[in-house]
Amino acid sequence: MIARRECVRWVAVLLVVLLLAGLVGCTGRDAHERRASEVNKFSRRFEAALEKQGFEVNEGYVQLWGVEDCPNSLPVLGGCDFNNPTAPYLFPAVPYWPDEFVDPGLVGAFGETRPGYGTTFRLDPNEAIVLLGYLPPEAAYLGIQSYLFTRKGDYQTDNETYEYHVSFGSKDLFFHKMPLSPERIGSWDSLSDSTNNVVIERQSGSVWEQFRYLIVTADQQTETQVRQVLGKLSVAEKDIFTQPIPSNVRIGLDKDADDFLTLIRYSMPADGGGPGTASDTWRHDPSLAVLRIRFKGADRSAQRYPAWDEDSPEPRTGVSEAYLQSDLAGLVHKVAETWGQPCQADDCSGRALTFVDAQSEPFNLLGPKCIKIGMDCLGDTQDASYKFTYAPGFDNGEVYAVVGTLGTETGNATYVSLALNNTRLRLGAKNVDHNKLAGSATPGFYPGVNNLDKLYVYYFTRNCEGLEELTHGFCMSVEDTEFVIPRGTNASFVEREYIKVGTQRGPDSALTLPSVLLILRGSGQQ
Repeated sequence: MIARRECVRWVAVLLVVLLLAGLVGCTGRDAHERRASEVNKFSRRFEAALEKQGFEVNEGYVQLWGVEDCPNSLPVLGGCDFNNPTAPYLFPAVPYWPDEFVDPGLVGAFGETRPGYGTTFRLDPNEAIVLLGYLPPEAAYLGIQSYLFTRKGDYQTDNETYEYHVSFGSKDLFFHKMPLSPERIGSWDSLSDSTNNVVIERQSGSVWEQFRYLIVTADQQTETQVRQVLGKLSVAEKDIFTQPIPSNVRIGLDKDADDFLTLIRYSMPADGGGPGTASDTWRHDPSLAVLRIRFKGADRSAQRYPAWDEDSPEPRTGVSEAYLQSDLAGLVHKVAETWGQPCQADDCSGRALTFVDAQSEPFNLLGPKCIKIGMDCLGDTQDASYKFTYAPGFDNGEVYAVVGTLGTETGNATYVSLALNNTRLRLGAKNVDHNKLAGSATPGFYPGVNNLDKLYVYYFTRNCEGLEELTHGFCMSVEDTEFVIPRGTNASFVEREYIKVGTQRGPDSALTLPSVLLILRGSGQQ
């Protein structure tokens, strides 16, 4: 009898737990639907107000583009532009204007869209693209940024940056024509500093799950008019943000004009981002409205914004990591010794590759510098530092140890990403974030090295099984598949450090130490 009562009690408890779980899930869905309805209602009021002011208004939508969409983009892009494999991008997809030239060689660049819509677009001198609605749940990073996408013409070859990339073997990554529109060059170059979560919070007071407004335009008059309409609808000025399209790009709707895109990055949500979470729901069905508008009155000249030049980006700061130089070098040696493959030279030359600072001379992965010479900046942002190195491949039992400073511990980052790339496809294949890098270098693993709490060691090889005593579990297996690193394909690594602590931009990369790629012999390598 007692056992039966106990059983009934546990069944009752289980039913309550299941009921509460269902209520939570239902509440989350209801909240999302309520917000979507609120955005839709405000958008209708906004559209009506714009039309009264002489604007033509069309609705767009937001399109998700992730690593699984890369195969469909390859014919148009020629690669996947080193996407983040764990943080799919979101693009506003807008309806084309009736008088806008649509390049058939660029359609579907970021996945198939609804008929008559595109994720890339030309810009009428008197138009704006407006995003409005609820921002996503809390995450490590949110950034919205507009870019030059392609440009008619050719890239310049009489400069130090081009010569550097020829010698480095990266010329085709950063200087290239569009495969199906060979009269145009790839120029995914930033046009302003991004509107990120720190910028939004500092200006408006809060960011996550808040209703905010973003204007993308090349015309200051249009921006002013849109802000005035929003103001009449009781929108606070502090909640409105602008991505200005600068005067050193070619606006217009004709065939020879530049084309553009706006990108939303959303990384490492606090709820984990798994299926059914609020962040996953937002990512796949964001509570955002997209409007494409233009003034229908008499033709007027655009009041352009200042040019976006080398001195335009917001200055960046950083914590000098120079004091960790000897510790980093010591850790590289200690890793090699642990594997029974000690370095013969002080700098492990012949065994180690030093990451290159991609934002400094002569690499120059900076939007305004790229625009000037026709270089493809591959979606650069000043919200992060970029460090890059090649890896020979994974066909001969190689084990790669990436050894570096951890920006989240040195004060130079709030979010760190270490990505393994399929270089041929410009595809981000694997990614490790700072949470997985933390704790990978300890005195128990690598005795005799100082400041290990500010350093990391992470391994990449075909199969991590059986290597636990050497890798301590900080290892990623790399599949021999088409969209990871297939046999015969070279790889590369990119380390990104996002948003220096206490600032709204990435760290000054000149103050950070370059990571080191140590090449070790695995079981299949002689």
